[in-house]
Amino acid sequence: MIVCEEAFNRLVDGAPVVSEHVGIDSSKITAGIVSVEAGFDRGYLKKSRRIHQPLIARIEAYRVEAASSKTTRSPKAQAIKRVQDKLAVLEDELKVACHQRDVVLTQNLQLYERVRELERELARVQPRFGG
Repeated sequence: MIVCEEAFNRLVDGAPVVSEHVGIDSSKITAGIVSVEAGFDRGYLKKSRRIHQPLIARIEAYRVEAASSKTTRSPKAQAIKRVQDKLAVLEDELKVACHQRDVVLTQNLQLYERVRELERELARVQPRFGG
């Protein structure tokens, strides 16, 4: 039973171990999903089992709360959330682009130094060959 409690907490915290549950919407968390997250089959948690009833009640309450907060969120709040999500993605893309730019700049500087070394070497060797 503790395993199921831990599985439910992982799902609520957004840190599931089952790959299919990553990013699951809070309103979609059910007793079956908690059972699978805990390592059992979908039908492990049952209302008819007295020991499971408190956890199932918590799951259902959490699910109802998640669904109602989703529907009561104002259009403005939803728009802000979408913009924040897009901003987070753009910030990540910017970090990647800056890193790539820095790598290329470093490579270019190394190549420039190598060309200068080769030019000096050529200038030193050329007089020997009558160049």
